[in-house]
Amino acid sequence: MPIQLDVNPLVETLVEQSLDFGQVIAGSGFQEVPLGSPAMGIFKIRALRTQQLLISLDSDRELRHSNPEIDDVIPIQLNANYAGNGMNDYRTSSPLSGLMGNIAIGAPPQNPDAAWSSIYVYIFGGIDLDFVPAGVYRGEVTLTVIYE
Repeated sequence: MPIQLDVNPLVETLVEQSLDFGQVIAGSGFQEVPLGSPAMGIFKIRALRTQQLLISLDSDRELRHSNPEIDDVIPIQLNANYAGNGMNDYRTSSPLSGLMGNIAIGAPPQNPDAAWSSIYVYIFGGIDLDFVPAGVYRGEVTLTVIYE
Protein backbone atom coordinates (compact mmCIF):
# COMPACT_ATOMS: atom_id res chain seq x y z
CA MET A 1 0.00 0.00 0.00
CA PRO A 2 1.56 3.32 -1.05
CA ILE A 3 1.61 6.13 1.44
CA GLN A 4 1.63 9.74 0.42
CA LEU A 5 2.37 12.71 2.65
CA ASP A 6 2.03 16.29 1.51
CA VAL A 7 3.89 18.67 3.84
CA ASN A 8 3.51 22.41 3.38
CA PRO A 9 5.57 24.88 5.37
CA LEU A 10 3.58 27.53 7.19
CA VAL A 11 4.05 31.23 6.64
CA GLU A 12 2.11 33.56 8.86
CA THR A 13 1.84 37.31 8.31
CA LEU A 14 0.48 39.70 10.92
CA VAL A 15 0.01 43.45 11.03
CA GLU A 16 1.79 44.38 14.25
CA GLN A 17 1.12 48.09 13.86
CA SER A 18 -0.62 50.24 11.22
CA LEU A 19 1.10 53.23 9.64
CA ASP A 20 -0.52 56.33 11.10
CA PHE A 21 0.16 59.93 10.09
CA GLY A 22 -2.17 61.05 12.88
CA GLN A 23 -4.08 64.30 12.84
CA VAL A 24 -2.59 66.82 10.43
CA ILE A 25 -3.56 70.32 9.30
CA ALA A 26 -4.64 71.00 5.72
CA GLY A 27 -2.03 72.91 3.76
CA SER A 28 0.82 71.98 6.12
CA GLY A 29 2.95 70.57 3.29
CA PHE A 30 5.17 67.54 3.53
CA GLN A 31 4.56 65.38 6.62
CA GLU A 32 6.79 62.39 7.31
CA VAL A 33 6.72 59.24 9.40
CA PRO A 34 10.41 58.27 9.38
CA LEU A 35 11.93 54.84 9.91
CA GLY A 36 11.96 54.21 13.66
CA SER A 37 8.97 56.41 14.41
CA PRO A 38 6.36 54.97 16.80
CA ALA A 39 3.84 55.72 14.02
CA MET A 40 5.49 53.56 11.32
CA GLY A 41 3.72 50.42 10.12
CA ILE A 42 5.09 46.99 11.07
CA PHE A 43 4.38 43.60 9.50
CA LYS A 44 5.62 40.40 11.15
CA ILE A 45 6.21 37.34 8.94
CA ARG A 46 6.77 34.05 10.77
CA ALA A 47 8.22 31.11 8.81
CA LEU A 48 10.67 28.22 8.94
CA ARG A 49 14.14 29.68 9.30
CA THR A 50 15.41 27.79 6.23
CA GLN A 51 12.82 29.27 3.89
CA GLN A 52 13.39 31.79 1.14
CA LEU A 53 10.70 34.44 0.82
CA LEU A 54 9.86 36.73 -2.07
CA ILE A 55 8.22 39.81 -0.59
CA SER A 56 6.57 42.60 -2.53
CA LEU A 57 4.82 45.69 -1.29
CA ASP A 58 2.11 47.45 -3.26
CA SER A 59 0.46 50.61 -2.01
CA ASP A 60 -1.91 53.28 -3.16
CA ARG A 61 -0.17 56.37 -4.54
CA GLU A 62 -2.75 58.63 -2.94
CA LEU A 63 -5.05 58.67 0.03
CA ARG A 64 -8.76 59.11 -0.68
CA HIS A 65 -11.37 60.81 1.47
CA SER A 66 -13.79 58.49 3.29
CA ASN A 67 -16.66 60.39 1.65
CA PRO A 68 -16.74 59.07 -1.95
CA GLU A 69 -18.31 62.36 -3.14
CA ILE A 70 -15.07 64.25 -2.31
CA ASP A 71 -12.55 63.94 -5.15
CA ASP A 72 -9.58 65.54 -3.37
CA VAL A 73 -6.64 63.21 -2.66
CA ILE A 74 -3.41 63.33 -0.67
CA PRO A 75 -0.28 62.04 -2.47
CA ILE A 76 1.66 59.46 -0.45
CA GLN A 77 5.10 57.96 -0.95
CA LEU A 78 6.05 54.85 1.05
CA ASN A 79 9.29 53.04 1.74
CA ALA A 80 9.91 49.63 3.27
CA ASN A 81 12.78 48.09 5.22
CA TYR A 82 13.06 44.58 6.64
CA ALA A 83 14.92 42.89 9.48
CA GLY A 84 15.40 39.19 8.78
CA ASN A 85 17.13 38.09 11.95
CA GLY A 86 14.08 37.26 14.06
CA MET A 87 14.30 40.48 16.04
CA ASN A 88 11.95 43.46 15.84
CA ASP A 89 14.68 46.09 15.54
CA TYR A 90 14.45 48.64 12.74
CA ARG A 91 18.11 49.62 13.40
CA THR A 92 19.23 46.29 11.92
CA SER A 93 16.91 46.59 8.89
CA SER A 94 17.76 46.85 5.20
CA PRO A 95 15.76 48.51 2.43
CA LEU A 96 13.47 46.40 0.26
CA SER A 97 14.92 47.08 -3.18
CA GLY A 98 12.21 48.55 -5.40
CA LEU A 99 9.71 47.52 -2.71
CA MET A 100 10.46 43.88 -3.56
CA GLY A 101 12.96 41.51 -2.00
CA ASN A 102 14.15 37.92 -2.03
CA ILE A 103 14.90 37.24 1.62
CA ALA A 104 16.43 34.31 3.46
CA ILE A 105 15.08 33.87 6.95
CA GLY A 106 17.79 33.89 9.59
CA ALA A 107 17.75 32.24 12.99
CA PRO A 108 17.05 34.51 15.94
CA PRO A 109 20.30 35.28 17.79
CA GLN A 110 18.75 34.42 21.16
CA ASN A 111 17.84 30.91 19.87
CA PRO A 112 20.06 29.93 16.88
CA ASP A 113 18.69 26.36 16.75
CA ALA A 114 15.03 27.41 16.52
CA ALA A 115 13.05 25.89 13.66
CA TRP A 116 10.94 29.05 13.30
CA SER A 117 11.95 32.66 12.97
CA SER A 118 10.46 35.99 11.97
CA ILE A 119 11.02 38.82 9.54
CA TYR A 120 9.80 42.30 10.33
CA VAL A 121 8.85 44.70 7.54
CA TYR A 122 8.75 48.39 8.43
CA ILE A 123 6.58 50.80 6.42
CA PHE A 124 7.33 54.52 6.55
CA GLY A 125 7.19 57.55 4.28
CA GLY A 126 5.52 60.86 3.70
CA ILE A 127 2.46 62.70 2.48
CA ASP A 128 2.26 66.06 0.74
CA LEU A 129 -0.64 67.81 2.40
CA ASP A 130 -2.21 70.56 0.31
CA PHE A 131 -5.41 72.39 1.13
CA VAL A 132 -7.98 69.57 1.15
CA PRO A 133 -11.39 69.19 2.80
CA ALA A 134 -11.31 68.03 6.42
CA GLY A 135 -12.02 64.38 7.10
CA VAL A 136 -10.45 60.94 7.17
CA TYR A 137 -8.26 59.93 4.22
CA ARG A 138 -7.30 56.28 3.73
CA GLY A 139 -5.25 54.06 1.49
CA GLU A 140 -4.22 50.41 1.26
CA VAL A 141 -0.86 48.71 1.60
CA THR A 142 -0.66 45.10 0.41
CA LEU A 143 2.23 42.88 1.44
CA THR A 144 2.56 39.77 -0.75
CA VAL A 145 4.67 36.88 0.55
CA ILE A 146 5.66 33.94 -1.66
CA TYR A 147 7.70 31.24 -0.02
CA GLU A 148 9.97 28.56 -1.48
